[in-house]
Amino acid sequence: MSFELIVTLLVLAGLILALMQEKIGAEIVMLCALLILVCCGVIKLDDALKGFSNAAMLTIAALFVVGAGLQATGAIEFLSRVLLGRPKQGTPLLRLIGPVAGLSAFMNNTPLVAFFLPIFVHVAKKLRVSPSKLLIPLSYAAVLGGTCTLIGTSTNFVIDGALRQAKLGGLGMWELAWVGIPVTVVGLLFLATFGQRLLPNRTDLLDYAESHPREYTVELIVRLDCLLVGKSIRKSGLRDLPGLYVYSLERSGQVLSPVSPEEQIQINDILCFSGIVSTIVDAQKIRGLEPIEHHSATSSQGEPDAPRAAPRAGNLLCEVVMSPSSPLIGMTVKETDFRSRYQASIVAVHRSGEKLEQKIGQITLQSGDTLLVDAPDDFAKRWRNSRDFILVSGLEDSAPVEHRRAWLALTIFAGVVIGMTAFTEQATLVALIGAALTVLTGCLPAREAQRSIDIPVLLLIAAALGVSKALDTSGAAEWIAGHLLSWAQPFGKIAVLAVIVLLTGLLTELLSNNACAALMATLALATAKQLGMDPRPLLIAVAVTSSYGFATPIGYQTNLMVLGPGGYKFGDYLRVGVPLDIICWLMTIIIIPLVWTL
Repeated sequence: MSFELIVTLLVLAGLILALMQEKIGAEIVMLCALLILVCCGVIKLDDALKGFSNAAMLTIAALFVVGAGLQATGAIEFLSRVLLGRPKQGTPLLRLIGPVAGLSAFMNNTPLVAFFLPIFVHVAKKLRVSPSKLLIPLSYAAVLGGTCTLIGTSTNFVIDGALRQAKLGGLGMWELAWVGIPVTVVGLLFLATFGQRLLPNRTDLLDYAESHPREYTVELIVRLDCLLVGKSIRKSGLRDLPGLYVYSLERSGQVLSPVSPEEQIQINDILCFSGIVSTIVDAQKIRGLEPIEHHSATSSQGEPDAPRAAPRAGNLLCEVVMSPSSPLIGMTVKETDFRSRYQASIVAVHRSGEKLEQKIGQITLQSGDTLLVDAPDDFAKRWRNSRDFILVSGLEDSAPVEHRRAWLALTIFAGVVIGMTAFTEQATLVALIGAALTVLTGCLPAREAQRSIDIPVLLLIAAALGVSKALDTSGAAEWIAGHLLSWAQPFGKIAVLAVIVLLTGLLTELLSNNACAALMATLALATAKQLGMDPRPLLIAVAVTSSYGFATPIGYQTNLMVLGPGGYKFGDYLRVGVPLDIICWLMTIIIIPLVWTL
């Protein structure tokens, strides 16, 4: 054994152990492993850094921006309704992940997960479940769907190239479907039943808010362009918003309380809500629902002005807690002249231990009251040390929604999907054009575009590509493969197929999928020639199994993408992924000899 091989095997063992310990961020662990391999001379620095300029990295970064544009314009709501219906508590998981697997058969699964990631996080809020219950199934469904057609994932093209190079004829568009479709169907059923029970339930902000309720009172007026006009309270979905309820409705000066679920929403209705802050942030993003302008102005006849909307003027929602020394104590919200004084407007009010069901403008502020305010980006910085407030903190994902640009975001999204499907080799260029158009058309401000790119995820993927390269160049992967194959040959062709499947499945958890496919394709061809077997079924086995990387976060790029947003740990992938791996391996070993002659 060479020095490089020994070092690589030791680093690999240490990498897996460190990831399982979960004491250090996964991207830091991966970067450290890569650094050790470079310092020991296993891999050259230039090769180690190639992962950071890999086309897949740029593609994922660009798709983060396109996805953020869908969020910022409210177009994500439309996509969610079209693709996933109107999910509510009790919606089967299969209903959510089935469309993902179907789409993954016709487009690369990495950009697909990048598109669906914010949609599934949004759906998790609606279902009142932690994102950790949905994001691993999202990744796995995309991976499974990609094994059904030639264009489902780039890994399939590696095997297609190996077949053509060996003059065995390339893969047909649907040739992999003999294995891919039945495995995908069984895999999705597993995820929707037993697998769902194995998923962790990570406590997120929504769960915390519901177990530590801080109820705000907020008034939203229905404008002409509101999508809810003419719908009942029940059918509008307002009753399904987690932790938020409509306690009264004001129409032409008359107050309806309680509000019937069958009451139809009309233009200029004022809906009075009580609920938790995270859902209030979601409610004010609904097109045509806008906060009330609270002011003390009167009309020319001396009568108070009719209620009017106060469209979002800032880029941030902030929570501020009133201090005992605040000059606003004892004033009503209308009397504070908050907009002139602080360049921000009050959206909602919370008072601990008391349910506020009066009009917001008439609430007399007290020490300790918490206000939800619409403010510019620098509000928290300017007023954090003010004696007027005890605490000032901004809320994430609270920027105003540009609904009028939703059609632009959807057009860009559709163009990227079609372009990446039709021009597979130019997928990175298509994604970058989509990201540029998202910013240039105003669907997403440049600053928000920068924030939308998940840097830890990109670092993790880039470093993983470097480690995979080291496993390949050091001969570690080939050493492992050669020893296992030598044991199987005396037991016949089915045993060889089983070892090919098992070895490919194990290596794909450690190598990049494409590197694993390329290595195992070479070994499969050599084995077939030595034993007088038909290489095609062995290469089919390599094609599908090199995508079954479910047991580790580094097994597939999409697993890495959901790691942070889902709050997952290394053990979560093992718990759900190992049984799914075994199911997929066994089905592959059973199906292939039934379709192809070994």
